[in-house]
Amino acid sequence: MKTIQFNIVEHGTLNYVEVVGDEAFVESEKDIVALLGVCADHNADRILLNGVVLAPTFFDLRSGLAGDVLQKLVNYQVKTAAVLSQEQIRGKFAHFVVETNRGHHFRVFFNRQDAEDWLVNDEPSPGTCGPYQTRMAKHEDPE
Repeated sequence: MKTIQFNIVEHGTLNYVEVVGDEAFVESEKDIVALLGVCADHNADRILLNGVVLAPTFFDLRSGLAGDVLQKLVNYQVKTAAVLSQEQIRGKFAHFVVETNRGHHFRVFFNRQDAEDWLVNDEPSPGTCGPYQTRMAKHEDPE
C-alpha cells in the first residue's frame, strides 16, 4: 500500500496539503480519493502537487486519469495547483493545460511560489489563464 507523503501548510486562516515525495503517488482515481481524505482530515480545501507525484499516465489524456482526477477535485471543490516542468507539458496535454488554466479549480505552474500565490488567493482572476497562456500561444503541436 502506498503512503501519501505530505505537509500541511498553514497560510493565514487557510490550510493546504502539499504532496511531496520523489515518486509517483497519483496513479489512479483511488489515490486522489485518498488525498481528498487527507484534506478532510486536516480541514484543507486546497492541494499543491509537485509534478513528480503524478504518474506518467496522468499526462497521457487517453488514459483518462487526468480527467478523472480533475472531476473529483471539482466535485469536492478542492482548489489545486500543480508545479510541472516544461518537459511534462507536451502534445495534447499542453492543450489540456491551457483549458484548465482558464478555470478556478486546477492550474499548472512552473514554480512553487507562483502556484502558492494562486492557491491562497481567494479572488478569481477573470480573463487570465495563468502563466502558461503566453507560452502556449507559441506552442505548435507536432501531432
